Amino acid sequence: MLRDFVCVAALMFLSVVSLFGQGAVAELNGSTADQSGALLPGATVTLTEETTGLVRTTTSNEAGRFVIPAITPGRYAVRAELPGFQTQTRTGMSIGVGQAITINFTMPVGSLQSEITVSGEAPLIEVTQTQIGTNMTPTDIENLPMQGREQFALMQLVPGLTPVLRPGSFEGSAYNANGRDTGSNLFLVDGQYNKDDRTMTFPQSRVTVDSMAEFQVLTHEYGPEYGGASGVIVNAITKSGTNQFHGRVFSFLQDNSLNATNYFLKQKGETNPQSGVKVFGGNIGGPLIKNKAFWFFNYEYNRSRDAVNLSFPKEAAPLAVSFSDVYNVHLKNYFGRGDYQLSPSNNMHFSLVYGPNDGIGENAEAERYTRDGFRHERAAPEVLLSYQWTSVISNSIVNDFKLGSTKENLWIGDRGIFNEKFNDVPFDLKTHQWTGLKGKDPLDYGSAQQHPDYRAGPRVEMSGNALTANVISEQLSYTRSNHTFKFGVGGSQNKGTSVVATNQIGTFDFLSNLPFDPANNFTYPTRFRIRLGELFIPINTWRTNFYASDKWQATRQLTLNLGVRYEYDHNTPNTKYGFAPRLGVAFAPNARTAFRAGFGKFYEFPPTAIISSLYAGRVISTVFGFDTGEDTSATRGVRPTNPCLLADGRSGFAVISAACRAQLVANQNQLAAGGFVNTEPRLAGNRKLGYLYQINAGFEREIIPGLALTVDYNDAPARDQTLLLDINEPRLLPSGQIGRPGPAVFDPDGTRIPASARGANFQRVLEYTTSDLLNGGYRSLEVSVDKRFAKRWSGRLSYTLSKAHDVNGSQNNGGNFVDKRVNDDLNPRLDYGLTNFDNRHAVTAGSNWNVWRGFGVGSTFRYYSGNPVNETLGVDANRDRDGANFDRPVKGRDDARLPIASPLDANGMAIRNGIQGTNKLLLDLRLQYVHRFEGEKTMGFFWEIYNATNRTNFDNPVGNRQSTDFLKSIVADEARSMQLGLRFTF
Repeated sequence: MLRDFVCVAALMFLSVVSLFGQGAVAELNGSTADQSGALLPGATVTLTEETTGLVRTTTSNEAGRFVIPAITPGRYAVRAELPGFQTQTRTGMSIGVGQAITINFTMPVGSLQSEITVSGEAPLIEVTQTQIGTNMTPTDIENLPMQGREQFALMQLVPGLTPVLRPGSFEGSAYNANGRDTGSNLFLVDGQYNKDDRTMTFPQSRVTVDSMAEFQVLTHEYGPEYGGASGVIVNAITKSGTNQFHGRVFSFLQDNSLNATNYFLKQKGETNPQSGVKVFGGNIGGPLIKNKAFWFFNYEYNRSRDAVNLSFPKEAAPLAVSFSDVYNVHLKNYFGRGDYQLSPSNNMHFSLVYGPNDGIGENAEAERYTRDGFRHERAAPEVLLSYQWTSVISNSIVNDFKLGSTKENLWIGDRGIFNEKFNDVPFDLKTHQWTGLKGKDPLDYGSAQQHPDYRAGPRVEMSGNALTANVISEQLSYTRSNHTFKFGVGGSQNKGTSVVATNQIGTFDFLSNLPFDPANNFTYPTRFRIRLGELFIPINTWRTNFYASDKWQATRQLTLNLGVRYEYDHNTPNTKYGFAPRLGVAFAPNARTAFRAGFGKFYEFPPTAIISSLYAGRVISTVFGFDTGEDTSATRGVRPTNPCLLADGRSGFAVISAACRAQLVANQNQLAAGGFVNTEPRLAGNRKLGYLYQINAGFEREIIPGLALTVDYNDAPARDQTLLLDINEPRLLPSGQIGRPGPAVFDPDGTRIPASARGANFQRVLEYTTSDLLNGGYRSLEVSVDKRFAKRWSGRLSYTLSKAHDVNGSQNNGGNFVDKRVNDDLNPRLDYGLTNFDNRHAVTAGSNWNVWRGFGVGSTFRYYSGNPVNETLGVDANRDRDGANFDRPVKGRDDARLPIASPLDANGMAIRNGIQGTNKLLLDLRLQYVHRFEGEKTMGFFWEIYNATNRTNFDNPVGNRQSTDFLKSIVADEARSMQLGLRFTF
């Protein structure tokens, strides 16, 4: 035993490095026994993929147990044979990604030539698993409606998940789970890391519906081979070639003539703008060498023109006038995959995703921009490379090696920084020039105008990113007796350049919706902010981990899943001992029932955007955020005195005055000269890797053949949470006045502010702080019923009851903690409350019914009780210079004009997220007819209806008390829409 262990350990450490998990594979385990139940060692178990002929073989060990790990998902036949006993074969068995299928063979006495063959699906209950998750099968993907043909739209059917409920985004992969924001999830494609490390919110590269075979969503208690995330793990598996040439061509169409009219347009007697979606593409795959080498290729082009409907207050005219338009998205996606079996013991695969795309106007409804500020975005392109080599070293040792790379080339900005064809890169990464300005100084470009209910002028959010994440991954599995050990080590490097040009043109803030008029004192800006200095920020960081686990089948009914994982992030050095234990128990009294319980600790990596944040926020810096602070003189009809608030006027826009420009140029010169003291720095602080504890208990029961009930309770307290605290927050000073205390108080030992800068007049000093005061938590009860496809139909139904709390005064959902703030930095616990994405009740259902001879009906239903609304003043009442203005009203101070709508805390302040938001209900339908020709040829006709009941799903009401639309919903989701499609397969 010791010799075997040393052998395994040596092999593990000689291999170079599993980063975030070996998610592309599955496992087959079981036992061989005679009719009396006596276990039979030495039986040969052969697993054959029925469409490719690829073979894996093992032998049952001295305990009569066998395990075949690292299986590529597919449709298999499994065969058990032993001299003196009848051969047993099971065919047509689908093994999905991440599953651990148990097959126990009972072998009657007989000859090898006598064989019993059974055709049927794999067991519905995974009796040895303690992880909680859901598999979306090829049948689900092929037959259920998916608006926008978004790759992960069906994740809405998974219990415990809530999609972002905000309208107007085509990304479609943003979900909240475990009480975590959208940046807490992990995406894998064929086991390869595929996450946008900069924001942590979305997959880095898009895998289209027609190139994806299936996917699994792990919601709780995933094993130690997964890490770097505390939300859910999404394992997507791509399609591959087989022994038969096969392919398809397809086209799908949406058009405004097929759609119902938007609610707000209908109220005004208007019709939908000319909008729609056109999708076409195809794929083909087959053998290079039968039973040995295969290839697959898919191409898709998606042109979307989604309707945008924006309503602005009448007093905003002519600067902002209500309008209907479209946002344009062009998505191209190329996918290729090759598979090669060198021998029955060695399999390889390589895949590539290449996705150039661009979009104009995304999120316009949420951002409240006029047309001038529409978001222009180019990905040129996104790339995902993946290589995998699975090697069977011996009957008990299997090695799985992965190597991959994700590349982001993303450029976002105002229309004016791109060329006429919108096909260039507006930043030169070699010369560090903002070429998109065409020689113009950013100070002369024109500034953004932020009013309570709209944003006008050029777009202020401008950026570029050329980033690469290289990952290398190794996992070694070793089976001995009743134990299956897994060992892994891993690492990644994130490197490249981030261009932060946001607010380099400046933003004027107003507390009135009236356009700026220099002759009207009430219309003057109340604040001006601009970022000066360096744009190009180098990114270079790395992460590493190792893990070990033991799946111990203590008895035929009891399985223990034990493991530990170690995480280290170079960008978060204060977490030196990031050990995360994982413990799970599964008890299966029979093959149709499983009870499970688990405990785990799950660390979460921060986004690389924090590197940009800290680089710009250095005390001695090449970047400076100029800020006048808020001056509310204009609300009293008094003209401000600050030269940067005494703006010039041009057609309702505020323009940087000559006096202000001179001041800003002086700051720029100081930055260029070096030694500039940034009086609003961002400090690294004591930040650590945040983590989540998970405590779970539940059961799964196959009530009738093919139909299972699952009930799980989950408790997930969040610890070592981090956000930005102002350590120079105004407070009562010894002089009896309210003011900022300065370095003598917040940095008495001189470790934060260098001696050369201590005499500066510091304003906000934001420090990333990890504290027990920031702890949060999540609890849920998740119930689901799953009906496997049989007798022409399948279905699933789920209900989630949940509650999530955290500490976060701002309205972030995603991006982790990079910009999260609180209302009172001296007492951050006052902002403990419901998360911005808390959703108490969620009911989802999906069904697929093969009605008759190719006629089919698919449906998905979703109901969400809604996210809460935070009631804010819309002004900087506490004078802390927070730009988001998320201060909440206080009884007796802020309710003279308007009563406070939220419940109050003990101090008379409105509690955070105290107003119930709007709910959402959607029913989508898919009607299809698939006509079969001779052989494998088919022609399919598809009609999908989204929001079939034409229910008006309003966005949350406005929580800003400065808004003329306070507590009103001014945006609605899409009305009923339809999609028509054709698909020819061969």
